[in-house]
Amino acid sequence: MRTLLCAALAAAACAPGDRSRAAAPSGPAQKYAGTWEGRSYRSASDTGTPFQIVAGVAADGTLRSTLTFTGVVAPPVPIRARQVSDTSLVNEIGPYHSPTANADVVTTATGRLRGDSLNGTFEMRPAGGGNPIVSGTFRSRRVVQ
Repeated sequence: MRTLLCAALAAAACAPGDRSRAAAPSGPAQKYAGTWEGRSYRSASDTGTPFQIVAGVAADGTLRSTLTFTGVVAPPVPIRARQVSDTSLVNEIGPYHSPTANADVVTTATGRLRGDSLNGTFEMRPAGGGNPIVSGTFRSRRVVQ
């Protein structure tokens, strides 16, 4: 029994390391990790809809994020990163119920990263497909790394 235990410990010591303890993934997705606060605007005179995004990098190196609207009681909205580079990000958000459009929608947001600011444009479409129903701009700033 003692020999079997020693053999098992030796085999475990020589086995490949546990991937969950591996170094954190690096790459462009890491530049977008953190908590972002911002506003989306439908026009220049719009005061904006406040939002918060919480983003992290998964073990496989992909960006995983959720969106919540500040002051609105609703579950977090899933965000799928479609294109990630050192300077730009394209996200598909939803489907979710938009407080602005009062409809179930999917939003595509394209942003440019400058330091801790991510600013860009968005286009909201009905969740079932179709023409855009709302478009505009957004500005956000990372508040937690």
